[in-house]
Amino acid sequence: MLKNKNILIIGANSDIARSLIKYLFSFNVNIFATYRKDIPETLDNFLPLFLDICDEDSYLEFKKNIKNTKFDAVVNFSGVAITSPVSNLKSDDLRHQMEVSVIAFSRFLSFIYPYLNKNSKMINISSMASFGIFPFISPYCAAKAAADIILNAFELETGIKCVSIKPGVVKTKFWQYCIDLNKDNFENFSNEYSEIGQFLLENAKNNANKGLLPDDVAKVILKAIKSKNPKKSYLIGHDAYFASFSRFIPKSILNFLITKTLNYRVRKFKNGK
Repeated sequence: MLKNKNILIIGANSDIARSLIKYLFSFNVNIFATYRKDIPETLDNFLPLFLDICDEDSYLEFKKNIKNTKFDAVVNFSGVAITSPVSNLKSDDLRHQMEVSVIAFSRFLSFIYPYLNKNSKMINISSMASFGIFPFISPYCAAKAAADIILNAFELETGIKCVSIKPGVVKTKFWQYCIDLNKDNFENFSNEYSEIGQFLLENAKNNANKGLLPDDVAKVILKAIKSKNPKKSYLIGHDAYFASFSRFIPKSILNFLITKTLNYRVRKFKNGK
């Protein structure tokens, strides 16, 4: 079914992308994988390429390497997660979140469209955060929701099959990457937010060692690639399904439940220290 297909992986250094590439090696497909650093060696049917989707100049060389290629499936893993209380959120941090997850993503869709065919699939790695119910990571929630909207519009306008993958918590190095990225932002959690800031930091560290395995998500992505008519959205993990149910709960009740749950977890964390 996948024999001789051309698969493009954007942001191939992520743990989930590596798992997906591992599975794709089992099929006779041509894998194109992009990296911003630590580019691996070229192998049979595996071509690693440099691309920074936020840098328009990097597309010039990338374009030369994929000349005359049509991709049967494209999977985008690029992303960042900015955390901060809204009251202390810096505009530059919000701008960076939107630049990577929304503006650069839109730019990439515009670029890649001529390299797709009518049966191609455009797959974006979203998150349960796209349902927008998590406080203190509102930039990430907003960016993921916006990317889903742009992705759906891209399908409506072009006819290209588009898929949004929405996993819950996954054991990946992305958590440590986000901790490092937000190192300076933790000063935003001062005074009234100090306890919640400490809790969120510890929770992020714990998330790196719990939840779904990268293989669990990669298998669902592979299913979407192989499917003739994939679903528009795939929820992965119990927490992702729970987040999706928030759409059917009145906002006042939902906010009450989220506040009570978060306060309980912060108290439990504080008492457990």
